[in-house]
Amino acid sequence: MHRSKITRWCRLPQMLLICSAFVLFGACAAVPDTGEWIKVGQTTKGEVIERYGQPDLVMASGEEETAIYRSRELRTPAPRMDIPTVQAGPLGSATTKMEPINPGLGAGPTKGSLQKRPEQELRIRYNAQGIVQELIR
Repeated sequence: MHRSKITRWCRLPQMLLICSAFVLFGACAAVPDTGEWIKVGQTTKGEVIERYGQPDLVMASGEEETAIYRSRELRTPAPRMDIPTVQAGPLGSATTKMEPINPGLGAGPTKGSLQKRPEQELRIRYNAQGIVQELIR
């Protein structure tokens, strides 16, 4: 009987480790962002950009502007672009060849722009002071 108590105590650290792993992985699960955190009349444009990144489209009318965040499924990749390159050839000649432009540094997503994008298209109307005036889902 004494041996079974020792065995149980030896298993305790293993059980704690397994339970904490489940809690840790459960906390990392992705939860869809519905935009419920945005409060009309309170949330600022800076807070929205910090969370979602730059909008996909901005429409300005007068002193107000509307930022449009499209859902991940609707976002289209940038079209492929080619540029002509010139290379030295034999006997002083030159050859021209089209090369694709590959996105480099700064061309990828900015802080927060893809990790917490809204699941559905979201339109946010700001006033001249950059405060949310309307949320259209």
